[in-house]
Amino acid sequence: MDQLIENYPYLSYRNKKLYIREQLAEAIVKDKTTPMFIFLPTRFLNNIDFFEKALQKNLPNIFMSYAIKANYLGRVLSIAKTRDIGIEVMSLFEMKLAERAGYSWGKVIFNGPAKTAEELQYAISKGVGYINVDSLDELKLIAKIAETEQKIQPITIRIHPQFKDETEKRLLIRKNSKLGVDFTRGLKFFRFARDNQNLDPVGVHVHVGTNLTSHDFYDELLSFLNKYIIDLEKKDNIVIKQINLGGGLASKSTLDNKEFSLEKLGKQIAMNIEGVKDKLIIFEPGRYLIEDSFVALTKILRTKKTWGRKWAFTDIGANSLIPMRYSHYKALPVNDKGKDQYCNLGGPLCLPVDVISNEAVNFKLEEEDILIILNCGAYTLSMSEQFGYPRPAVYELNKEEELKLIKPADNLEKMVEEAF
Repeated sequence: MDQLIENYPYLSYRNKKLYIREQLAEAIVKDKTTPMFIFLPTRFLNNIDFFEKALQKNLPNIFMSYAIKANYLGRVLSIAKTRDIGIEVMSLFEMKLAERAGYSWGKVIFNGPAKTAEELQYAISKGVGYINVDSLDELKLIAKIAETEQKIQPITIRIHPQFKDETEKRLLIRKNSKLGVDFTRGLKFFRFARDNQNLDPVGVHVHVGTNLTSHDFYDELLSFLNKYIIDLEKKDNIVIKQINLGGGLASKSTLDNKEFSLEKLGKQIAMNIEGVKDKLIIFEPGRYLIEDSFVALTKILRTKKTWGRKWAFTDIGANSLIPMRYSHYKALPVNDKGKDQYCNLGGPLCLPVDVISNEAVNFKLEEEDILIILNCGAYTLSMSEQFGYPRPAVYELNKEEELKLIKPADNLEKMVEEAF
């Protein structure tokens, strides 16, 4: 148990009982309903601070923008804003959330492959600082709106870089994806923007995956980007002032386990990009910051054996713990009763994909036992749905060791009423 939680400083076992910070886990659920999420803002802020400080050791000019799609809970956005970072959005809904949380429009990055005219009008009229362009028609529409607004709109072009075939096959976002454009076609975009008086092509944007843990990948990416940028400046007289490396990094706890170093990443960027001191290096981390800043507490409802396999079913399901390809959910017992036969963990939904992890656990468990689920802050609350069950309540465990409700569970009776 101790080895599994060594990268989670807010967890500890004392006399075989689990503590979350200084709170006894079984005491937390004593007078509350499971399942429940717990937000740990101290971990979230530490992740933000570590990310910035590690990269700033080798990069003089960076801008970090939290990817709101990873978790758009209002409390998360408010906590992030205390560090005066930017925010990355992909829709009018997310723009409104950023606005409600008090973010400066100059620090908003607007992404997305199909931005509507309404969304672009709203963003440009407000003075959005960054627009990552995904198509030529979108670029033309931005130019038209900027002309009407009498503005010069800074833009970056989202390209898909050139990779080795073996690297390309491992990417989540490949060259035939709907996101971004091929790097050759991107040149046409840059030239159009250069020649338009209402557009300022300030940068290149790349984002090709999630849960990235490889330094070799970044060497390949940065080598391509450096040549691409030099060619833009020398052949097309387009000076690139910003390099947006997107998000995609795995969570801090995952990177710590993989021995991936953000400080080394900063060195890679500094060594591979010529004139880096004159360029703004932009990151859009989501999963890295928020994934391990949330845990869930859940109760085992039933156990059974079938085909030589043991199963335990919890009261949290895939409607909340979204079964994404790159999820890293880990389960631990609140009370360590020792080892037992391997057991698979599933949720209560009548769906075969409703499993918490593909890894079986080998600790002793029984019905009514409480488990803690790790790494459940990214793409859970923002993608959760009322499928068969209400969505769980969300609490915050702050630095004063106070547990506060920040989002109530869905009301079952209201769910029934809204269905008719």
